Amino acid sequence: MDIKKFAFLLLSFSVAAFAGKVITYTASSEVSQEQANNTAIAGVAKQISSNVVVDDRLNTTDVASAGKETISQSYTSKKKVTSDVNVKWISVRPLPKEGKRFRATATLDVDEMTGNIRLQMSDIRKRVAKYEADARKALDGSRYDEAVRNYGEAISLLRPYDELKAELAEVFTLDESFNLKHDLGGLKSLIVSKLGNIRFDSSPADIVVESDLVKDFAVTVRDARGPVADFPLKAVQDGKRLDMRRTRGDGTAVFTLQGANTSPGTQTVLFLPDFPTDILREAGLEKGFTAVYDVKRAACNVRLDCKGNADACMAFESELAKSAIYVGKDARYPQLKAEIVSTPKASLGKLVSFDMSVAVSGDRVKFSKPTKGVGKSEAEAMGNGIAKLKLKDLREQVARVCAE
Repeated sequence: MDIKKFAFLLLSFSVAAFAGKVITYTASSEVSQEQANNTAIAGVAKQISSNVVVDDRLNTTDVASAGKETISQSYTSKKKVTSDVNVKWISVRPLPKEGKRFRATATLDVDEMTGNIRLQMSDIRKRVAKYEADARKALDGSRYDEAVRNYGEAISLLRPYDELKAELAEVFTLDESFNLKHDLGGLKSLIVSKLGNIRFDSSPADIVVESDLVKDFAVTVRDARGPVADFPLKAVQDGKRLDMRRTRGDGTAVFTLQGANTSPGTQTVLFLPDFPTDILREAGLEKGFTAVYDVKRAACNVRLDCKGNADACMAFESELAKSAIYVGKDARYPQLKAEIVSTPKASLGKLVSFDMSVAVSGDRVKFSKPTKGVGKSEAEAMGNGIAKLKLKDLREQVARVCAE
């Protein structure tokens, strides 16, 4: 049962009538202790309002029997009231049974309830003021992560405070002294302004890789005061997070980009501050900072015996070269055997189509992939089919053989 909501509904009355009052009701039931408990709660409600309707569906009805007034009620709630339970503001105390009758007393202390709410509001006011002060102090020291974190903590308290204030307004006439005074809007503007002046630098380098791993990728963060320490950054490529780091005392974060694009040539990676989206958007940082790196692969020379369509074999040799696997004739080079099978499919207008499969074998090398080739000519179709192959597995297998 949502006793907080229940209690405030009960207390929509003149403060003067109930200030300092403790309300009690004793009830009994021949059915169960639970029903006695719930009837006692209904009895407290009866003393305050003769027509109580609450969200958890507690309904009371006066019944006259043998000259005595009783309360019959139906009560449903996800939180059942059981014996020896103290439910928020209304406490329920079971009494000794009288024969077959279960008995209970319910008590509501109005001052305790309203006093507790005011204490909660006072606590929130103090916490918001501290979070705001700490955030501004952190900004003065270029501690952006700390500033954003304190701002977020303060913002999260606004709604609870408004809810408490609305509830208290049911029993008190509130003046402006109950308003939560803060300047979180100004604080956010200051955070956004300072973040907008952040500068990111990376040191482009030729990276020699042998797997889908880019090591020691350094990014430096600076503001008007100089290098920024403890600044959270995440590295993203093609929508996938590759790494998350914080800058050191010199403002530099060193990343290991696991799963990065390591195809030979110029590649890019995006670095984003790890802050809430609305702050990044207002600071103009939602697109982050794009860094560039050039990939060069350690060359691997192999001998290749390719069987199949001549155009397909030529295209396959060219595709190997893009992965720094070069075909030569030196007997010292590892030997690879490739078999390319191509099956013509129905023509598509002026286009020809082939189902293709490529199998490569050698010492500790085993690779097999299907593909499809479409083009205006057989040679073009073969080339397009080979170009669709993902050679990552083959590249890594051959690289291990070449390294020995």
